Amino acid sequence: MSNAIIDIERGLPEVDAIPDSFVSGITGRISDQLEAWSGRNEKDPSMLDTLRAYWDSVGWTNWGGNTDIPWSAAFVSYVLGGDFPGDAAHRKYIQRVIDEDDNEWQAFSVPKNLDKLKLRPGDVLVKPRSGGWGNSHGAVVYRIRDGVAELAGGNVSNTAKVEDEIPVDSEGRPTEGMGPWLVVLKRPGSGFSLLKSAGAALAMLLAYLGLRGVNG
Repeated sequence: MSNAIIDIERGLPEVDAIPDSFVSGITGRISDQLEAWSGRNEKDPSMLDTLRAYWDSVGWTNWGGNTDIPWSAAFVSYVLGGDFPGDAAHRKYIQRVIDEDDNEWQAFSVPKNLDKLKLRPGDVLVKPRSGGWGNSHGAVVYRIRDGVAELAGGNVSNTAKVEDEIPVDSEGRPTEGMGPWLVVLKRPGSGFSLLKSAGAALAMLLAYLGLRGVNG
C-alpha cells in the first residue's frame, strides 16, 4: 500500500525518549465541539457556520459550503488552534511540524517508539486511509479516563465524535498497541512542565516557610 502517512512514518527515526506533553484547555474545547455536533451531521444547515470556522482556521476563507470536502484535518487544526501548524490535509500539517524549526510541535513514529509513548490530551494521531496516496485521517486525544485514551475526530460518519479508545495504563502508556495509528504529534513541555515547575516552586515555598517557623 502506497500512502503519504506510511512514507512519512518510514522517514521518522527511533528515538531515545519521547517528551511529555499537554495542550492546555484541549478537553474543554473538544467537549464544546462534540456537544455542538451531538445529533447533527455535516448536512445540517445549522452546522454550516461551525464548518466555516474550521475552514477559516486553515486559511480557506472562501469555502463555498461544499460539505463533501473532507474536513477532518480542519477539525484537528481548529480544536488545537494556537501554535499548531494547521492545514486542510493531515500529511501537510505533519510535514510542517517536521520541516519548520520554529514551531513547538514534534512528530514521532508510533511503531518505532511505542514502548516510549505516553498519550496525553492534545496529542494528534494520524493513520493512512485506503484510496489515493494522500488519503489519511487524524484525531486528537480528547481525554484519558477509566483506563482509555479517547480520540475525537471530525468528518467521522459525517459528524464529529469520539471515534476510538486506546487502552492505557496509569501513566498513559498504550497497553494493547495502537492499531493503524502510525504518527503521533506532541507539543513537549506545554503543560506538564508548567505543573511540575509550579509544584517545585510550591515545595520550595513550603520548605522556606517551614524553616522560618523553626528559626523565626
